[in-house]
Amino acid sequence: MRIDVGFDLAQAREAYTPVPAERALVPVQRAKPADPALLSRLQEAAGGIDIRSVSPRRIADLGLDLHLAGYLEWDEYAMLAFQPELHPDYDRTVGALTGERAQPDRPRDYLAAWEDRVAFETRYPSEDGSSLARSERIVSVLRLLDQPLDLTA
Repeated sequence: MRIDVGFDLAQAREAYTPVPAERALVPVQRAKPADPALLSRLQEAAGGIDIRSVSPRRIADLGLDLHLAGYLEWDEYAMLAFQPELHPDYDRTVGALTGERAQPDRPRDYLAAWEDRVAFETRYPSEDGSSLARSERIVSVLRLLDQPLDLTA
């Protein structure tokens, strides 16, 4: 079964222009709380969602929003937006193996899930380490989204 999504992925990749580095980089490690202006822009791009209680359907949308706003690179967006439960054959494939049906609207703690993924990739690294670096970057952005916005000055 083929689903037409209305665009050609190859064309989209060719048309893709990377976000300028000065807009795209969100520091992975910070010794002090993030800049309130950065947090405000990031949380605005995320639409004010609670990263600790969000559905797979919404996290896929969030990945695109964060990419378009310049907070995630293409590969990071692809990793965050890939949600197996959104695939129409999930119940016949993964679901058949795990015994669980797809629940694309059930909220989950995505910060904890990505932190677990980083821990796994740290223990069992890939040959080039790029997956770990992208996962750490996603965690850094999700941690920033989890910070409360302090508007006191």
